[in-house]
Amino acid sequence: MNKGAVAVVISAIMMGSLPVFVRNIHMHPTQIAFFRLFVGFVYLIIFVLISREKLALKKPKIVLTLAFANVLTITFYIASIQLVEAATAALLLYMAPIYVIPIAYVIGEKIGKRSWIAVPLGISGLYLMLSPYGGLNLGIIYGFLSGICYSFMFVLLKKVREFMSSIQITFINLSIASLVLSPTLILFPVKIDVITFYWVLGLGLIPTALAFTIFNYGIKYCRVEQAPVLALIEPVSAGLFGFVFFNEVFEVKQIMGAFLVLFSVFMALKGD
Repeated sequence: MNKGAVAVVISAIMMGSLPVFVRNIHMHPTQIAFFRLFVGFVYLIIFVLISREKLALKKPKIVLTLAFANVLTITFYIASIQLVEAATAALLLYMAPIYVIPIAYVIGEKIGKRSWIAVPLGISGLYLMLSPYGGLNLGIIYGFLSGICYSFMFVLLKKVREFMSSIQITFINLSIASLVLSPTLILFPVKIDVITFYWVLGLGLIPTALAFTIFNYGIKYCRVEQAPVLALIEPVSAGLFGFVFFNEVFEVKQIMGAFLVLFSVFMALKGD
């Protein structure tokens, strides 16, 4: 088990706590996305000052594309969380491995045998966990869109990580993304009470600033198709958070799916 894999798994667990914050912040999805990114950006200013990290926008085209993909991923994911169960929204986000594998193959990345085995296992688990839904609804559609956008993030992050540190990537990514979403405060005016303020602070720190930095660090040491499989632990952790905080209970098929997801993560960890 390498340090990159461990970092991706830890970040996935932290990101799995996102529904707890989203459900306690009663705003439009784009507003929540803005505050998540902006507050995370403020926290990272502190990290940058402490680490004395030098910031430079290298290869702006690919970095801006990454930031845009990040905005879409987060906004669609938050919209999905507001409409369906926490675990379901997270599982739809993690359909990303389906899209990453062909992208990785096309761009010439070497795909390990265990990763080829782990991905269908993980996707089978996702299918079982989504089985209670008989058809499409807006929450599921938003979830699928978040997964598509997320797959491009994995590929872009792998490339950006070659010439930027994890803190640099996260700092610049959050600053650009929060700037893009800032007009939502004008379109959807909002008043923040004291309790919501504390939830917003937590939203920017735990599933955002810390999780993104750890994830960006870990992806440098993972193959491009391996990271999404490792990160499949997020929907499982989101399901546990949903059970503890919102009494969302899995059916038998969903529990079986969760075990398949965990086993696929184990396979990916052994991929090296």
